[in-house]
Amino acid sequence: MHKRVFYVRMTAVLVAAAVFLSGCHHWMSPRGWMPHDSRMDRAGRADGSFAVHGRRVSKADRAGYTVAVVEKALRIYDAKGREATLDYYNTPESVDGEWYVFIADENDEIIAHPNPDILGENLTGPTGVDITGYRHGEEIAGATEEGKWVDYIFLNPASGNQEYKHTWVVRHDGLIFASGWYQVLPSLALAVTKAQPAEYTVAMVDKALRHYKAHGREATVAHYNTPESVDGEWYVYIFDENDLLIAHANPDLLGRDLKEDLGMDSTGYHFGTDMLEATEAGSWVHYVFVNPATGAEETKHSWTVRHDGLLIGSGWYE
Repeated sequence: MHKRVFYVRMTAVLVAAAVFLSGCHHWMSPRGWMPHDSRMDRAGRADGSFAVHGRRVSKADRAGYTVAVVEKALRIYDAKGREATLDYYNTPESVDGEWYVFIADENDEIIAHPNPDILGENLTGPTGVDITGYRHGEEIAGATEEGKWVDYIFLNPASGNQEYKHTWVVRHDGLIFASGWYQVLPSLALAVTKAQPAEYTVAMVDKALRHYKAHGREATVAHYNTPESVDGEWYVYIFDENDLLIAHANPDLLGRDLKEDLGMDSTGYHFGTDMLEATEAGSWVHYVFVNPATGAEETKHSWTVRHDGLLIGSGWYE
């Protein structure tokens, strides 16, 4: 029964992660939705759709609609000024289903948000850190006039659940204007905890991918070679384009080749061969490995994703 439940959960997480990792950023292609001089052609219609550069977008086009919501906020600001804009976006009437606008000032403090409890919070403080530890607030604070997407996990007030949030952020007149849409994944319909090891593993890898996109290769490798990056039995490993280990909780393993002895467990299973087959959609590989938290050989369930030529993964022990 335990194995059956485990593999059901594996399947759910695999499908969820594949949808997120392979499709999410395609839907939100920055080139498709980040013109720096973009403004709405006119106000939204009664059906909730907007026209942006002659193309009408509705809530079915969630990324496009998000951009339009932010563009509307910029139009209001340019037409009515700062005070009136803040007054409006601090009201429940400004909320459009899962879409709402939040605004931060020149000091990165939130000055407009439909949840009054968040007002005055700093983007670089606790509010800007999601449940996986990702400091999304710092990424949001780094937005320019050209705009950028920032992906993280946040409470969806419409559902009351922790969900993936895809936020479009633009700096305008010294302020940060942002809005976002939520994506429900089976693994993140509720806050992920270590009691859900498979889901927690996927979240660990996703956090590493976001760290890479935000800070680059060198900083990411350096971070995941530190003890501070280890979370109990969870740690992130990274292999380079030559299949050599460049980040791991155990520094003695660095530089070793996944195709050789490193990729073979004590049962003779060459898991490295299967791990090398991982794509951007990710894959699970199950093998025997030493758990650094216990020092004993245990079954390890690893989720690995290929990104920018690297293999980035993590796993949990059973």
